[in-house]
Amino acid sequence: MRMTGRQLWMMAGFVAAGAGDWFLAIKGSPKGSPGFLYGVLCFSLAQLLWMAGQRVARLDGRIFCAAAVPLGLFVWVRVYPELPPLTGLAVCVYALLSAVSFTVALATRRVWYTWGVSLLLISDILIGGRLLHAPGCGSLVGPTYLGAELCLLASFFLKREKRYARAPKNVWPVAVLVGTGSFVLFLLAALCYPRGGYNPLRQMLSVLGRTFIRGIEYPLCHYLFTVGLLLAAVATAHVWVYLAHAMRTGWRGRLLAWGAAANVAGLCAIALIPENVNGFAHNVGCHLAAIGGAGVLFARGWHGADRVWGCVLVGVVSLFSACLLLHAARVIPFSPWVPTFQKLLIVLFAAWVGDIARRERTAPFRVWHVAVLALLLSIALIAVVVSRG
Repeated sequence: MRMTGRQLWMMAGFVAAGAGDWFLAIKGSPKGSPGFLYGVLCFSLAQLLWMAGQRVARLDGRIFCAAAVPLGLFVWVRVYPELPPLTGLAVCVYALLSAVSFTVALATRRVWYTWGVSLLLISDILIGGRLLHAPGCGSLVGPTYLGAELCLLASFFLKREKRYARAPKNVWPVAVLVGTGSFVLFLLAALCYPRGGYNPLRQMLSVLGRTFIRGIEYPLCHYLFTVGLLLAAVATAHVWVYLAHAMRTGWRGRLLAWGAAANVAGLCAIALIPENVNGFAHNVGCHLAAIGGAGVLFARGWHGADRVWGCVLVGVVSLFSACLLLHAARVIPFSPWVPTFQKLLIVLFAAWVGDIARRERTAPFRVWHVAVLALLLSIALIAVVVSRG
């Protein structure tokens, strides 16, 4: 069988990845050794070779920023201090290459290739968690990496690989199911809060994502909150992609697309950098999520239902900001005012995104959608009943 140019580039990438596996997986080079550095360099070369084999007209800088900002902050703030300077710098470069590779994968619209690169990105984040000694991350690295390699191999062998649509046609069911899954994980995180329980009117939501709570390092609620927030980013990104595709021209289209990228980048940064690890980087994520959401809100225009949502959200944001200022001036206490308005803002923002998906829906709910939704709600109900019992 004669290989195409794309297959030759990808084959070279597999060889480079195999060399990286030898240094990191087979040889087991510790993180401060030259072998670990060589393994990172081999995987960086593999990313470059895989990208070289793809033919894309142009890359979307907004997708790159949405991936590079949280990934770069995660590596720079959390992983780099755990490594020698030269190895840490190589890992930072590899993180940026991973963001470029993810952008290239989405530009190809190849289903298997995109899944492979996405799973490889998840595997790399889990490796970062293992370097930080987060329990459970190490056991998930192998399955996700194996899944990534299998997907990339499928893309290698399939000359006519299936392409996905640029704008998601199932915006409504996916937004509902993934958003509900995110809500269930947040609820489970609150119920699993150690020693005394979580009070939503007196504690910020981000408290659930801390890596150290009341003497417990990496509690279960940390993992539930992190995955829940990443799912929330996926749900909003799914809706934003559809809106950006429908509004591609004019200043409103540019504002919506960049606002969506900032919103998704901020949500992912909040998930990957807990407030107790680095408050400044965590707050960067909070501001990006808020500014990006505001950009999408104003890009949508002020007609019909969007006018109502705009007035409500601007009003709640104003009240939340006023509470922060009054607390800083020691006029009002922190709780219950600031946490309560934070929860109200989050719930209204989620309801607004869901309403957009409902109005823009291009695919109906099917039987299996209803079954999954019922399962998620049943899990939430059972968890509440068990916690109260």
